[in-house]
Formats: sequence, C-alpha cells, structure tokens
Amino acid sequence: MKCWIKGKISLIYLFWALMILLVGLLLVEQTKFAEPTAYYKEQIRAAQLMKSSLEVIKEERLKIGIPLDIGLDPNQTGIIGEEYTELTTTLGNLEAKRTSTNPAFAALLVKYFKEANLKKGDTIAIGASGSFPGLILATLSAVKVLELEPLLICSVGSSEYGANIPEFTFVPMLDSLNEKNIFSYHLLAISMGGYLDQARGMFYPDSREIIEKIAQDSGAYFINIDSIEENIQYRMQLYKKTAADRPIKVFVNIGGATPNYGDTPASITYPNGLVINGPKIPDHPDRGLIFEYQNLGVPIVNLLNIRGLAVKNGLPIDPMPLPEIGEGGVYRQTSYNKLLIFLVIGIEFFYLFWAFKNKD
Repeated sequence: MKCWIKGKISLIYLFWALMILLVGLLLVEQTKFAEPTAYYKEQIRAAQLMKSSLEVIKEERLKIGIPLDIGLDPNQTGIIGEEYTELTTTLGNLEAKRTSTNPAFAALLVKYFKEANLKKGDTIAIGASGSFPGLILATLSAVKVLELEPLLICSVGSSEYGANIPEFTFVPMLDSLNEKNIFSYHLLAISMGGYLDQARGMFYPDSREIIEKIAQDSGAYFINIDSIEENIQYRMQLYKKTAADRPIKVFVNIGGATPNYGDTPASITYPNGLVINGPKIPDHPDRGLIFEYQNLGVPIVNLLNIRGLAVKNGLPIDPMPLPEIGEGGVYRQTSYNKLLIFLVIGIEFFYLFWAFKNKD
C-alpha cells in the first residue's frame, strides 16, 4: 500500500489536498447561518394560540376568586399552582414549571409533529399528569394548528406548582378554553394520578377522597384500576376503540404518570423529546405506554425533563418576562452556504486532478 501511494502521488500533494479540504470545511462551518424552519408559520400560530389560552385561563382563575401569587408566578400566567395542596403528589421543580409556560413550547410541539411526519387528520394519543398544564396547552395548540385529532387522558394529581389547586385543576382550565372557542377538545378519560395512579401516599389524609371526587365530577370517563398492568392495557384499548379505524400515529407523554411513563428502571432513562427509534424495551408488565407504543413502532414524544428540552431547543430557562412570539432557537434551523460547499468540492477536485497530472 505504501509503494502504491508513492507511485500514484507525492505525499506533499496529499498534504496540500488535506489542507484545502480542512480550510474549506472551516469556511463552510464559519459561514453557516440560521433561517426560519420550513414550518415557521405553523409554529408562530401555535405559539400565539398557547399565549391566548394562557390569557383565558388567567382570566378564569381570577374570575372564580383564586388570586395569582406573583412570587411563584411572576409572569402571571395563571397556571402555576401552589407548593402543597390536597392534590400534590410529589416534589416538583418551580423553575421547570415556569419554563414550560413559554408559548415557544407550542412551536416545539409543531416541530416534533412535523419531524414525526404527521399529516392533517392524523390521530395522536396524549397521556398527561396534572403536573405540567403548560405542556398540555402547548400540545393542544400544535394539534389545532396542524389539524390533528387528539385523544387526551389526564390525571388529577400533580407535583408541586402544577395544576394542583383543587378548585382549579386542568379540568376547569380546559372547560374555559372550550367556552371561549380557543379549543374544542374534551378529555377522553381522567384518573386520580399519584402513586400507582391511585393517589396513594399523599401529603393530606383526605387527598384521595378529594381527588376521586374531582375525577368523578369532571364529566369524563373515570379510570380507576388498582393494577398498573391492567391500567396500561385498558388505556391502550380505550385509545384504540376511540380511534376506530384510524391508527395512533404518535403517543405524547406529559409528566411522569405511572401508566404513561411506566414503573421500571428503564423509564427513568427514557430519552426526552421526540423518540423515533427508542431504547431497548423491557420485558415488564408495568413498562408504561411509552414502551407499549414504541413496541408497536409508534413515535413517542416524551415531555418530562423540561430544562433539557429547553436547552436542546434554544429556549430560555425560567424566563422573566416570557419571550416574544418567534424568539428562540426552536423557530430556526441551521443552514449552510451551498455555493461555498460546491466551490470547496470543485477546488479539491481540480487540485487533485492537477496533482495527478504533475505527480512526476
């Protein structure tokens, strides 16, 4: 091999060919630029819709006499709950909850749905806890703009600072949005949430009773199943039955509700964001809907690590005030100067051609 190289072209020529290539690659990298995504208009519309929904929810909250806590909710979104209430299931991160109120998350969901190749009329299944009402709004905003069909199952229980105010869970939030014609979506079903989806181990002794009553009074079908394995399978069948002959094209998990997220070590390390080719699927009956749908080849949108989602997509952490619509890396994509790329390839080609002709 060494003799063949020497017989074909001098090492000094190869050195300069490599230098041309490296300099060209550096120039290409230095001249890259950001431009709006191919679905920028849909992202803007979804973000505007989420912003409008926040305004309606804030108005409704004040209307029923629940004041805003400026210390917890400096942007006055109306969807930041309290630390401990009868609905609080687990600890929660206030920074993450406030970060998720950014309407740019609706633009992020448009991005995920586009990358999953969803089309108008496609059906998606959504499993959510009450922990991140902002992300539910973001998802529904993207759904409406892209004209998708959502099947939403939500739990009442919430981690700290989520939709954990007993008089103002996500149920009345959604009702107010439907009344104002922001959305026209209803819960497919509701559950208690909390440990094993049975509101066990809560902070208050009467929590389970209060949560069960809220679920029963919601008007949605109440899922109250002791076994997580049976709960998961029941939800799968409910989604399938409601979708009829339409396939579920994406499953969206919002928060860490056990039936959706699972109760296995593999759930903890499940990737965040859009997951097309997921990790190894555990052979466990409590693996959750994220793995059940992955096993069927359905793309997963996993919305849990909010800081990670924000950093990865160029969105600010705990912004005050909330950014203007259109601000943030999620609305942009990196592009390269194609003319420069072709020029570098051309120069490299002609140099090698010249080098071969003059190798002697």
